[in-house]
Amino acid sequence: MKTATAPASYTFNHQWFQLPAGFPLGDCHGMAVDARDHVYVLQQNGDEKHPAVLEFDATGKYVKGWGNRFARGAHGLVYDKKGNDEFLYVVDYELATVVKCTLDGKELMQLTPPKHSAYPHGGGYKPTDAAVAPNGDIYVTDGYGAGLIHRYSAAGVHVQTFGWKGNGPGQFDCPHGLCVDARGSEPVLLVADRANVRVQVLSLTGEHKQTIISRGLRYPCTVRVHGDVTLIPDLFGAVLVWDKNYQHVATLGAHPDMRPGQWPSHVAGYPSVPREDRLDGRFISPHGITRNSKGVIFVGEWLRDGGRLTALTPG
Repeated sequence: MKTATAPASYTFNHQWFQLPAGFPLGDCHGMAVDARDHVYVLQQNGDEKHPAVLEFDATGKYVKGWGNRFARGAHGLVYDKKGNDEFLYVVDYELATVVKCTLDGKELMQLTPPKHSAYPHGGGYKPTDAAVAPNGDIYVTDGYGAGLIHRYSAAGVHVQTFGWKGNGPGQFDCPHGLCVDARGSEPVLLVADRANVRVQVLSLTGEHKQTIISRGLRYPCTVRVHGDVTLIPDLFGAVLVWDKNYQHVATLGAHPDMRPGQWPSHVAGYPSVPREDRLDGRFISPHGITRNSKGVIFVGEWLRDGGRLTALTPG
């Protein structure tokens, strides 16, 4: 199905990802693309018999899976390249950890949960996403916990914590996802402040710079930058395309029955809507997003009783 939107039209392909017959695809969460245009998908099956990280080649064919221990809490997935070396960071809220891995799943480093007054008894930390700065610093959102952002050095040492739960500048209510935007003169953090239905722009040391509201936002899960576009998977049935200046360019696959900040309880079964209501070209619950070198956008949806993966091909 093709949908016409500015600046380009996209063809929706819900069958692009080719899993083996009978493969149990669970809830889809974070996504990433490597230098070969291989696509990585995080899924939750709740069963460690199945891999949490799925790899597909540049044509959509399934290559392999790994990371079974993340099967219950796999949530955020981040790609990073340093020189000729490529890495994936897996964020798991059940294990309360972020793990740096090779593309084949070899674990290289695990971030220790931060010590902070928000966790007086050592619990309550539930990380949801991560981002890596040009200098190697790692930023982690505690989206399902205390609403904080934690900064680590490239060596995994906790350096700083900023934010607090609230709706003021630099405060968060479920900072569900984030990324580093290095396209300008100074790198910044883009934070999907989901329950506040906004995106906040922060310096790399946590100073508040800008709060973005509206611009198509309904309930943003995370933010990813690719070239001149800024992509947002929005849990309330839409994918947003902003330009590099964060101006709203397009809304893709918008579900007509969902509204900003209003949990869509009136949509039967949401997010596990009946199969007959999972229409081609219409999103239900986008959660993860990435884009390859050819401009194809990949979207993973959180549907509880089995996720859905979509490729959006421009032209």
